[in-house]
Amino acid sequence: MSNFVLSQIVAAIAFAVGIAAFQMKSRRVLLVWIATSAVANACHFFILNLTAPGILFLFMGSRSYVAAFTVNKKIMCLFLAAIVATFCLSYERPVEFIGLVGTLLATCGTFQKGRQTVRIMFMLGNASWVLHNILAETPVAALMEATFLMSNLIGFWRFRSIRKTPDTPHSRQPDKAEPEV
Repeated sequence: MSNFVLSQIVAAIAFAVGIAAFQMKSRRVLLVWIATSAVANACHFFILNLTAPGILFLFMGSRSYVAAFTVNKKIMCLFLAAIVATFCLSYERPVEFIGLVGTLLATCGTFQKGRQTVRIMFMLGNASWVLHNILAETPVAALMEATFLMSNLIGFWRFRSIRKTPDTPHSRQPDKAEPEV
């Protein structure tokens, strides 16, 4: 089996986990699933010998896991600084700046309390990664990010609609202990 085929299989696994993630209502559960998807996606890029995007996805996985338990802005700033520093050390080609932008947007979004802000920042990050993956010629990853974008949009619409209709039993306010996405 070629490295390309293996990478696309691993990307497909990340794809399946990510689709499920964006349909989770709980902020914490969504972020843990996102972390799992990101680690699988990092492996996909490493198999393709694309180090910078692989490292960015490892950071996305670890930041998503940490953010599942805190929205501390100091921790967010540490992740942002680490992402930029590591990117500078692993940079190989201009297209990688698009992935960097997507990673920074999603990192800022991950550490937000508001469900809508988190989803909007993730959608902007997904759009950046769609473009990156098209230009990096990794079709399953491009399809994956495009699907994540659509899945997130559906989740955004679904949970926003539920919250706006006060006559339904599903319209309860989010728990104060854990912000929902």
